[in-house]
Amino acid sequence: MKTQRWGLSPAVQIMLHDVGLLLHVPGMMALSSLPICLWFREFYAIPGFLITAALSLGVGQLLYRLFATTTEVYLRHAMMVAAASWGLIPLIGAIPFWFAAVQLASAPEASPTLLAFQDLWNAVFESVSGFTSTGLTVAQRPSQLPYSLQWWRSFSEWIGGVGVIVLLLSIVEPSTDAELLYSAEGRQKQIARTVTATVRRIWWIYLLYSGLSILLLRLAGMPWWDAINHGLTGISTGGFSIRDDSLGSYSPLIQLAAVPIMITGAISFPIHACLLRERRLAVLWQDTQHRTLWLLLMVGTLILLWETYELSGSVLWLDSLFQWVSALGTCGFETVDLQDWSPSAQLWLTLAMIIGGAAGSTVGGLKLNRAVTLYKAIRWRFQRLRFAPDPAIRYRLDGKDLSETEAGRRIESAATLAILWLLAITMGVFVLLHVVPIAPFQELLFEAASALGSVGLSTGVTSPDLPWLGKLVLILLMWLGRLEIIPVLVLLRALVRRPLS
Repeated sequence: MKTQRWGLSPAVQIMLHDVGLLLHVPGMMALSSLPICLWFREFYAIPGFLITAALSLGVGQLLYRLFATTTEVYLRHAMMVAAASWGLIPLIGAIPFWFAAVQLASAPEASPTLLAFQDLWNAVFESVSGFTSTGLTVAQRPSQLPYSLQWWRSFSEWIGGVGVIVLLLSIVEPSTDAELLYSAEGRQKQIARTVTATVRRIWWIYLLYSGLSILLLRLAGMPWWDAINHGLTGISTGGFSIRDDSLGSYSPLIQLAAVPIMITGAISFPIHACLLRERRLAVLWQDTQHRTLWLLLMVGTLILLWETYELSGSVLWLDSLFQWVSALGTCGFETVDLQDWSPSAQLWLTLAMIIGGAAGSTVGGLKLNRAVTLYKAIRWRFQRLRFAPDPAIRYRLDGKDLSETEAGRRIESAATLAILWLLAITMGVFVLLHVVPIAPFQELLFEAASALGSVGLSTGVTSPDLPWLGKLVLILLMWLGRLEIIPVLVLLRALVRRPLS
């Protein structure tokens, strides 16, 4: 039965109910982080995590219990749940950063890196970057952060990489249709009969690969604490590091070990499920987008190798391979200072960040399935011109024949998001040009693409001293990019128009 409460429609009440359910996530994360505070005797950080848990669970329970109702829910409602949740959760997740900085404000051992989080903009920026698994950071020297905050950064990226909605659906059943919520977070293909079974299998795969990533880095020579943090942020294609120069201070063997971890994060979960089930490496290139992934990894590395050779006169094969994989896989680890690279090399990396890895993985960017669809659309268009006036086009994708209607639908979907991407980057660069006028244009474009693509590579534009408007623009780009823009636009449209029915 549809009931009104406080003048809100049943659909809005269900959305608030499910947002409340999702708000439990940072609270449970904060509680599970308390052992880290105790282990490293960072007792001053405990109140910050307790406040996070109390606010998260308190508000979450309030919304969950006040707005329980039943009504028919559509995809736009699920999109609003996803956008609102992804907007609110990082705000709550900023509390541990801010509280620890305030607690140690007068302590002589407090580092400038930690004290920068007294500025709420910096705390919110770091939290948004973490939960969206972006990796842009205002922490200039992460090695000086308390262990509890190093963990919180890595933990937030690990949860954000697979998605808070995927986490929720693996545990409880919300009021909004599970399949709609699953789609609203940017996922489409299922790997089991039901959405619930799918997300549980995703988590099983994610946990397995996370453990293997940590073990691989440890065997390559990375200390346990470093391996745990980089294993979590590598497989989630997040890119936060606990070292001041990311992975640049580690040995070539460790850097090389990180490459397959980043590639693994850029491969879709359905392919991982098939690989684990069938135990055949051939499944890694059985569809078009993954064949394109391997092709781009090879061709892009060679082009970047040539670019860096032109700049330095040396064959920087490991740096070229590492940075190309990090950009295309939207991971964000660095082994070099990208500000020192040529504008053409920076633009080449920007293109990789815009494209991204395979759909259905932890990556950001446009995704390779859409890039392939747009490429096919260009081919089909030229075929129509060639065969005119009686075109006989065969619309074929991933080994399947498509009707003209289905092909048109896929092209429209990919083109719409590509246009929205270009508009978002353009607007982001436009604002950054006024906020940071001394920075070269290609570096601002690089930073905007990194934020929107959930990558985390930086040429130095992102810093604790970046004006608040610049931080706000990058925060909005990270939010838009994590949800593939459209859910955020649906939410914003609903906020300025009449209430949903």
